Amino acid sequence: MIIFGYKGIEFPRFKKITSIEEIMNVDNTCIVWFDREDDINHIISNHCLQNDVKYAIKVDNLTDFVVYASLGARYAILDKTPEIYQKIAEVYLFDMKILYTIKDKSEIEELVKMGIDGVIFREILE
Repeated sequence: MIIFGYKGIEFPRFKKITSIEEIMNVDNTCIVWFDREDDINHIISNHCLQNDVKYAIKVDNLTDFVVYASLGARYAILDKTPEIYQKIAEVYLFDMKILYTIKDKSEIEELVKMGIDGVIFREILE
């Protein structure tokens, strides 16, 4: 299981963006992330794909989930029903990994039992 944000485990910095211009100010060791609503006409995601920028996308529906898997997202950030998304990712053998947002480490055990790819603590999604 991937765990981002747990004290004592090294993890990359996640930087929230809302435009292509903001990517230029982000160190290449960071993973940029954005909400689906900010990616009008897939301009940001296509820029990331064409320029090998590692990115995560916050999605809340299955259509966007499969579209962003095709657009090269490294991670899908989810706030609900990760088990549905995980099954789809396994059936279609997506390279994109699922990160379920959590507030506390006590939430990890249940997600491990579900076979979810990973978790990300909400506090590190700056």
